[in-house]
Amino acid sequence: MKRELILSLILTFIMSIVNAQAVKVGESQIAEQMCNQGVMLLEAGDLQSAIAKFNDAIFLNPNYAIAYYHRAMAKSKIGLYDDALNDLNKALNIEVNGMYYYSRGMVKQEKGDFQGALQDYNAAINTGQNLAEAYYYRASLYFDQGDYNSAIDDLKQAISKKDNFAYAYNDLGSCYMMLEDYDNAIFYYNQAIKADPKFSIAYNNLGITYKNMKKYDEAIMEFTKAIDLDPDYVIALNNRGVAKLEKGDYKGAADDFTLVIQKDPDYYFAYNNRGIAKYKIEDYQSALEDFNKAIELNENYAVAYLNRANTKEMLRDMDGACNDWQKAGEFGIKAGDMYYKQMCNK
Repeated sequence: MKRELILSLILTFIMSIVNAQAVKVGESQIAEQMCNQGVMLLEAGDLQSAIAKFNDAIFLNPNYAIAYYHRAMAKSKIGLYDDALNDLNKALNIEVNGMYYYSRGMVKQEKGDFQGALQDYNAAINTGQNLAEAYYYRASLYFDQGDYNSAIDDLKQAISKKDNFAYAYNDLGSCYMMLEDYDNAIFYYNQAIKADPKFSIAYNNLGITYKNMKKYDEAIMEFTKAIDLDPDYVIALNNRGVAKLEKGDYKGAADDFTLVIQKDPDYYFAYNNRGIAKYKIEDYQSALEDFNKAIELNENYAVAYLNRANTKEMLRDMDGACNDWQKAGEFGIKAGDMYYKQMCNK
């Protein structure tokens, strides 16, 4: 999936037993070597070179199902979803394999074909291959649709088949967090960390849970663990800043948002958030500059218009404030519409 979210997906590269093929022994061995080289390139992120190796393998052995599968995974990573589906269809025509079904479901899910994805995840499960990943990816579909209880059922099935499945534990935590069952969310995030102590996303998500509970010290501690594992993890840095902001540590919050901006100058959330921190310490001119930058980076950033309007009011720029309140209201921010009507004689 193309999102950090709370829900994170991984591609699994699994070699499988291939049915007997009508090719020469020498060509079959060379095709296998080409495919294995392609898998290594795929895992290294050299997608075009990987595809070239899979092409060679398939040329030598046109019935090499696993090569079609891996080529599909490489193509899906560069957004060639239709080509990937075509390769997965070929793989399934050669060999019925649950891995191919759930991978095809993943590609369909990326294309927004949720019903087709669900059918493939069901088919993968019905092969009886006991694939934890099939339940995991079907859970991701349910999560995307907001059906958190069904996602929980599938994630527990995934864990029953693969008890060290860190991503499944993490996503269970995310389901419970969405349901505001914070005790279970904390439990499963900790299980994810137990399965993989270097799982920075799980620390970040645990921090979000504590922040939602207004346990700011605990939240800051978990965000810091995520950042220690991955110093360039700007989402965790931003989240730690938000926790400090809500706690009332405005300087500490501003420092974290500055770090985010240094690492990613286009991260407009951090400009807005730093603007809020500066507003809280009455540094209105600096706050205005940050809100300006946030809007420059995202002209549809509704909350930034509201915050900039409030800042302009403090700087006695009522015309500018009214324009921004009106803009925020047009974007659906009720407070913007209310202030515009109350303060701008409209």
